[in-house]
Amino acid sequence: MLRSKSVLGRLRRLLRAAHPRLAAPDDLWARTRLPDAEFTVYAAMDPRDREHAVRVARRVLELHPDASDVLLRAALLHDSGKQVRPYVWLERIAAGLVERPVQGPPLEADWRSRPYSALEVRLRHPQFGAALIRAAGGDPRVAEIVERHHAPGDDADARVIHAVDELE
Repeated sequence: MLRSKSVLGRLRRLLRAAHPRLAAPDDLWARTRLPDAEFTVYAAMDPRDREHAVRVARRVLELHPDASDVLLRAALLHDSGKQVRPYVWLERIAAGLVERPVQGPPLEADWRSRPYSALEVRLRHPQFGAALIRAAGGDPRVAEIVERHHAPGDDADARVIHAVDELE
């Protein structure tokens, strides 16, 4: 049964955000599921984001034991676009208080050539992640699910990740 975010869960996440040494991503588990190109994108993520990604992927597997390999890989990479800005926990908390639109504007051709604010990363990380996956030679379907995970529409895989991510 799905449960809403708990106060205890939020406090744990806040502690991990403030103290990165508390993050313990299971990179070996992720490595066994991601091909080389996608693992390079995953490995570039902050450890706190990797830990969150593994929790989401494992919860997807728990709720959907028949989940496809592609869905699990997208779950592991769903927040990979956040790596375009260094992890500053106070910025993350502040940006997290802002309601995000269903889809940010399209990425510019030279999107990697400029810095992004914490708010821009909050709003556009699905697009950044999808672009990083494509640039690394990852699966186009994995990139598509990542790109749609906050605005899943009729994409069943993106809806699964969105629902599980909301539990975090």
